[in-house]
Amino acid sequence: MNRNGFVLAGAAAAAVLATVLLGAVYVTAQQIERQGADDAGWRLASQVATELADGRSDTLDALPRVDLETSLAPFVVVFDTADAAQSGNGYLGGELAEVPKGVLDAARAQGRNHVSWQPSDGVRFATVEMRAGDNVVLAGQSLAPSESRTDELGILLLAAWAVTMLVLVAGALAFRLLGRAGGAAAASSGNR
Repeated sequence: MNRNGFVLAGAAAAAVLATVLLGAVYVTAQQIERQGADDAGWRLASQVATELADGRSDTLDALPRVDLETSLAPFVVVFDTADAAQSGNGYLGGELAEVPKGVLDAARAQGRNHVSWQPSDGVRFATVEMRAGDNVVLAGQSLAPSESRTDELGILLLAAWAVTMLVLVAGALAFRLLGRAGGAAAASSGNR
């Protein structure tokens, strides 16, 4: 392989490496953001489940009503054995929020569960579910802030990738042009 071939191969390898590394950074950050979105839900569900086990509802009674279509506030809903929403502060369309039956079934079977729930376009939540006796406590919050941060990071990483590719292409072209100019200068001095 000639000198230009090595340069092109090196640039291609660097491009692949940069793409893989920046992609890995994005996926890792996205997963950290998504898992972090569960934190408020875990705290709230745990608190409410503990109180229900003690026969109390202090937290449920103190929480303000949350319109899930417009609010970013954490919310909680308690479901009975028939999967009917019994109490809480998370409302959709004027009613306590209802989730798919499988979400509650998984919490009952495993003791706890967590899912991303999208009841309608543009409305997504990080939810956690905990078994509390015969009931299931579901708590969550909007994924909008987390997804917004992930989108912003994606744009920054895409810009970094584009700059990296431009630098690699410019470097390979400069090397090639300098190599030709150096070869031409050597050939002309050899003809003297």
